[in-house]
Amino acid sequence: MKAESECYLCLLSQVLRTAGVLGLEEPAAREMTRQACAFLAGTDFNRTPPEISEDLYNLIAGFSRNPDPYQKIKTDHILRALELYPGLKKLAQTASDPLRAALEISLAGNVIDFGANSGEDWLLDGRFLQSQLLAIDDYYLFRADLDRAQKIVFLGDNAGETVFDRLFLELSGRRVIYAVREKPIINDATLEEARASGLEEVAELKSSGCRAPGTVFEQCSPEFQGHLREADLIISKGQGNFECLEQLQGPFYFLLKAKCQVVARYLDVPQGGLIIMRSRNFAPRLQV
Repeated sequence: MKAESECYLCLLSQVLRTAGVLGLEEPAAREMTRQACAFLAGTDFNRTPPEISEDLYNLIAGFSRNPDPYQKIKTDHILRALELYPGLKKLAQTASDPLRAALEISLAGNVIDFGANSGEDWLLDGRFLQSQLLAIDDYYLFRADLDRAQKIVFLGDNAGETVFDRLFLELSGRRVIYAVREKPIINDATLEEARASGLEEVAELKSSGCRAPGTVFEQCSPEFQGHLREADLIISKGQGNFECLEQLQGPFYFLLKAKCQVVARYLDVPQGGLIIMRSRNFAPRLQV
């Protein structure tokens, strides 16, 4: 999925938000923003938003000399999610369909995002768990394909929601390969955050080799590309992974919140809608 004109404003808002996280004051914040504007004016927009975002955050890291400005926030989100874990597990276990309940909790956790979303308190009024109809609901197709699958790859997204992914994987009873980013970018999970979330207990953890806030297949390590090609089911979490992978033919299911108008329009759903979607280009094996 290629970037559109509206992505300029979203990417620039991420720069301003990160300047705040870094505690930059004027004139440093203004200079970093000026450099970001110059980059955005000259970069190739015939790419996915995560690919552009990767270059933008490399610029921020170089300017600030801080490769992981969201480290404290990621740690805080994981700790807060772990506090919720026992209660959410009980909630899912006592539901009429425990697997669906756990999947919806995992999906609702996708609200935790400092890229396409604001830095609002994701626990406010418990809104991330508020019941709502899914904008796209392919759960029963997903359940059937999950039951048939031998090799499953789960593409993780943000730190904090990793804890809720763990809940789904634990209740599914399936051992999967759980993939994270190669290095810190925004509040996306790396191996460090996956381990802190307890995911080693329920999954085989792997770095995808990808440095963008989405799974760019060409960036993935040869080893991980092999895992993707061999997978019977690829569960892709979050908007960034969707933007990078929706055009590929393969056994993809996309779990995401449509956080921006560009993605909502592309999927023909309301902005903010929650989605469990079998890929429009679904195939038994990845064809790349």
